[in-house]
Amino acid sequence: MRKSVKRMASFMAAACLTAAMAAGCGNSGGASSASQAASGKEASSGASSGETKKEESGGTKYISIATSSSGGAFSIIGTAMSDIINKNVPGISANIEITGGSSENILLAANGNVELAMTASDVLALALDGKGSFEGKQVAKEEILGVMGGHLTTLQVYTLKDGDIKSYADLKGKKIAVGPAGSVAGDAMKTVMDAYGYEINKDWTPEYLAHGDGAEALTDGNVDAVCIMSTLPASPVATAAASKELTLLDLDQEQFDKIMAECPYYIPAKIEANVYSGQDKPVENTFGSVSVMVANKDVPEEEVYQMAKALFENNDVLVAAYPQCNEWSVENATRGLDGLLDMHPGAVKYLKEVGAIK
Repeated sequence: MRKSVKRMASFMAAACLTAAMAAGCGNSGGASSASQAASGKEASSGASSGETKKEESGGTKYISIATSSSGGAFSIIGTAMSDIINKNVPGISANIEITGGSSENILLAANGNVELAMTASDVLALALDGKGSFEGKQVAKEEILGVMGGHLTTLQVYTLKDGDIKSYADLKGKKIAVGPAGSVAGDAMKTVMDAYGYEINKDWTPEYLAHGDGAEALTDGNVDAVCIMSTLPASPVATAAASKELTLLDLDQEQFDKIMAECPYYIPAKIEANVYSGQDKPVENTFGSVSVMVANKDVPEEEVYQMAKALFENNDVLVAAYPQCNEWSVENATRGLDGLLDMHPGAVKYLKEVGAIK
């Protein structure tokens, strides 16, 4: 599937691994850029892309997992998943792809540029309906299949407590960091601002920054607010709260009800007080979605079966890497996928084997 120019790139990448670790190439499964392939184009063959050809060599099949920006939850979880697969599934070598996140990942999987992709249930729904950031590039339901459901993520929009933004209504005319292009936060923020009647690039300006960079931009005064869809607590928010007092915004009831009515793929959520330093008030009205893994339709049944088996049966390794991975369990195997996407036959085979589905 995900192709590169020459087999030699694999050996070159291995030779430079030690030197490259300081530059973020130290993921045990390997990490490579995916930005161009999301649009159906091959990534550059230059050394900076780190791209290696997906060839079968000596019986080894190379598998890519599309994740997120470096340091994001999906990249952490994906790295742990690739470790599990590499140690427990003979004949498969898994690596992670550093990407813009959920939206880009779906396109990568649908286009056949990666075998596995991590995404979110709300983004998946938009992709299948051709809405939001998927207008004009609707994903056919037949191109991707569900593998497993995972943890819940919560919308968190925060700003400086001593600033003039006290509610979502105050965000008109402001610059808002929404994560890297293609991340789940961008679609969620647009949904919120649409509910307030604020048009993107007219009434507000999205800034596509990695979540850590967005938090830094806020504390430096370069953006007015930051949006993130993540588990609680989110590391970038906690880091920002350690240096500046923050306010987490609460959706007004009218807009919250409108979003819940129009977007059934979102799940009502709350943020308790004191999740972050200095956060003395709870957020009563926000929403979340479910993190899920999907596969390209052409990944063989036996491969998905073996990978699903390894991931479900080594959940403790995932939890050690990211505590919320306790939700990536057999019990939640179809959460966030039910009603949206058919399960991959390989995943179905394993789930039937353990009695999780009939």
